[in-house]
Amino acid sequence: NLTMWSGSKSLEANDFSGNYIHYGVREFGMTAIMNGIALHGGFVPYGATFLMFMEYARNAMRMAALMKIQNIQVYTHDSIGLGEDGPTHQPVEQMASLRLTPNMNTWRPCDQVESAVAWKLAIERKDAPTALIFSRQNLAQ
Repeated sequence: NLTMWSGSKSLEANDFSGNYIHYGVREFGMTAIMNGIALHGGFVPYGATFLMFMEYARNAMRMAALMKIQNIQVYTHDSIGLGEDGPTHQPVEQMASLRLTPNMNTWRPCDQVESAVAWKLAIERKDAPTALIFSRQNLAQ
């Protein structure tokens, strides 16, 4: 999901000096771990997966909203122009479900400016989680 930045270093079994965790295909585990990191303090955790697979993380995501803890969920592949993987990868009701979750901020920015503003607001909001939703492909600016 292109969430690693230049200068980031992966956390590894024998080297804990990194600042990036590879969760693999574990949406629930990723989100639950992010909740633990947020509760411990000192970091603003974020994780990324396809929008469709937020369903696997729903319970941990809802718990973050109920506990009013800060984490940032980055969801990509929002279904605009998507289809080659079939209906299992085509989110239909997921964005509405996120928007209905109490205490969850949900943003679907349309360009670079809105993306920057959404990230800024997600980082500044300390009392609840935020979902940032992006498309898979480049969009006209």
